[in-house]
Amino acid sequence: MSVFARVSWPAEAPVWTFLWELNDGDTEAIAFRDVVFRGRKVLHKASLPMIRVRYDSGNGPYKDQLSIGNMDRPVKVYEHFQGGFRHLVVESYHRIGRYHLLNRWFFRHDGLILPQLHSAGLQHPSTHQHHVYWRFDFDIEGASNNLPLEYSPGQTTNWGYGPGWRPLVGEEAIYSSNTSWAILNKKSNRGYKINRGQFDGRPDFFGGLNGAIVAYRGAEDLRGRLGSASDDGLYQHITGEPVNGTDVVMWYVAHLQHVYHGPEFEWHACGPLLWPIRY
Repeated sequence: MSVFARVSWPAEAPVWTFLWELNDGDTEAIAFRDVVFRGRKVLHKASLPMIRVRYDSGNGPYKDQLSIGNMDRPVKVYEHFQGGFRHLVVESYHRIGRYHLLNRWFFRHDGLILPQLHSAGLQHPSTHQHHVYWRFDFDIEGASNNLPLEYSPGQTTNWGYGPGWRPLVGEEAIYSSNTSWAILNKKSNRGYKINRGQFDGRPDFFGGLNGAIVAYRGAEDLRGRLGSASDDGLYQHITGEPVNGTDVVMWYVAHLQHVYHGPEFEWHACGPLLWPIRY
């Protein structure tokens, strides 16, 4: 059984509209489609297609997939107020073995998007890392004429988008943790900036990337079927295709460290920050 709903929020003067869905057979948690902020398109689709877990003890590794089949309760949609800001929250709660996994998305009234994964529980009594993969299919004011940029702190070169902001020409793997990215519409210069979250960690030998910028290909949207416990498979999509002025997809990877201190039930969270530019 699949579940879905269309959202227009807040009801009195909508700034966010989108469709959310969980489809039976897919393993990408909640998928958000046709995300529009203040009447302008932001995303064609956003989801969380993969979580890979490595234990220092040598147990596993595991590929944890969030699906309608392991949801512990119905999807929740509610308002949340924090720090003077109004949010719409959409979340799904999943159980996989001894893990409790909360997939939570905040859509703030001013345009900020906060995708978060909260994890609690232990499959084995050992320190471990959750490598969490989000897929953002950006359509900044449409599917064409988008441009990805990478910011390098300390870089003074100006390619026309401010010092340090380098436009990407072709598909690239993302290795650096000390940077930000942006996806712009080349005509309007509207877009979204992507910052790493406070607890998103650094790559290691098991999860070696912080993400990837790739050109959109419909056949590459595998809805949770990419990769395995031992290999994320992202390299299959990084083939050097042009990304300047096209339809851009960003894979974002967080590396959530859970240090074992004995039996516990403590929540840990990770996830990026997506900030609007000129919306």
